[in-house]
Amino acid sequence: MNQSSRFAVRATSVAVFLAMGTAAYAAPNVDANIELDSTYNSGSQLGSAGTGMSQSGRLELNVSQKAGTDYFVAGRATLLAKKDGSAGTDDLWVQLGSASADVKLGRFEAADLFPIAQDTVVNHAGNVYGTNLLRGRSEKFHAALSVNGGSTLKFELGLIDATDAALGTGAKGVRPVVMFSSGAFGFKVGAESGQYGVSGNKIEGMGFTGNYSANGMAVNLNYAQGKQDAAADNKMTSMAINGQVGAFALGFVSAKNDQTGGDKQVQTVHASYSIPLFGVAGASITPAISHSTLKDSVLGTNQDVDAFRVRLHYDF
Repeated sequence: MNQSSRFAVRATSVAVFLAMGTAAYAAPNVDANIELDSTYNSGSQLGSAGTGMSQSGRLELNVSQKAGTDYFVAGRATLLAKKDGSAGTDDLWVQLGSASADVKLGRFEAADLFPIAQDTVVNHAGNVYGTNLLRGRSEKFHAALSVNGGSTLKFELGLIDATDAALGTGAKGVRPVVMFSSGAFGFKVGAESGQYGVSGNKIEGMGFTGNYSANGMAVNLNYAQGKQDAAADNKMTSMAINGQVGAFALGFVSAKNDQTGGDKQVQTVHASYSIPLFGVAGASITPAISHSTLKDSVLGTNQDVDAFRVRLHYDF
């Protein structure tokens, strides 16, 4: 069975589930959206094979429900049909507990310790560490325990054993995060400890993000620091500031990765502007640009990566 056939089977199963749910239980929440990205890439780091136009996109179908009073059970599935003809699953999780504590199991992303406002295109010329290596969407095992200390304070403890291609077959570890919010201000501070990659590269890191959001304006300040014992980037430090005012977003990222004999420094600037499309609810077009440079003192080289993207988005 090919990918398209598997997606058709999944979609049919969802339709049957919806029909049964309507008859016997409260109907689940269903929403969908489509995104299509047209991108032009250039830069000395890419070479002739990586430059030029490309196009990608996906249709996203979300099904979710939450039931219970003193104790609850919630679930969510996000199915993807992609422009390249393949199909996949973004989120697929079950959450159970109460207002004071809960456990989430499945495929999901834990708290983001390096958020970027309206990240339509943010292409880095080198490694930018964000204390998010063990954040989630694992193909093997992922669980998160959350404890709520009232309306302002929350603690999350993630446990992951992953098989993701980006992390290698042996990625595993723990990731505690403390979150605080009060009015327009909030912050998250957390750490991750474990290993990733086939060689069992150990990773230790910590991160902090503070944010302000009010009156149509949002600002994020991010800081992350990590170290590894079996990779070229032995010590990694990253900082970022990004914000959004109405439909316009702008950000700057700076990272330094220490290596034997020198370091690699990455700097990225990105911007985007989301425009309503024909006055249609849920439809927008977002032009975005990013420019990133890599200064390698080990090799004595400088490289850059540029990207311009136009994203069409429609919620329906």
